[in-house]
Amino acid sequence: MKWTCGGCEVTASWMAGTERPDLPLNWIAKGDQVYCLACRRDLAAEQGIAGLDESASAEDRRKLRSHARIEFEIGREPGRPDSHIAGACHTSIVSVRKARARLGMSVRPPRPSDARARRKRA
Repeated sequence: MKWTCGGCEVTASWMAGTERPDLPLNWIAKGDQVYCLACRRDLAAEQGIAGLDESASAEDRRKLRSHARIEFEIGREPGRPDSHIAGACHTSIVSVRKARARLGMSVRPPRPSDARARRKRA
């Protein structure tokens, strides 16, 4: 069995004889289409500007798309470190922290390395 993304047309498949999942990891089915993670981010970005006035500047559209992508990633995996989300969204860690604040998540989730650092100081 193979799947083709309805956005970018990338194809995912499994070798014969292997256990096949319902969908590849991080893909979703929406209507009669399936979408890879990259296209899911793009869909979130487009939803982020859906209600925006046509007279909005290109810069305003860019910012809202970026905010929507970051918020999508935070919602997808809230416990993920800010640096990982920033990398996935091609943005800064500061932007991720600002998005967490907008979402009422003012404190980033702890990283495993934080606990080790606290133990060393104690």
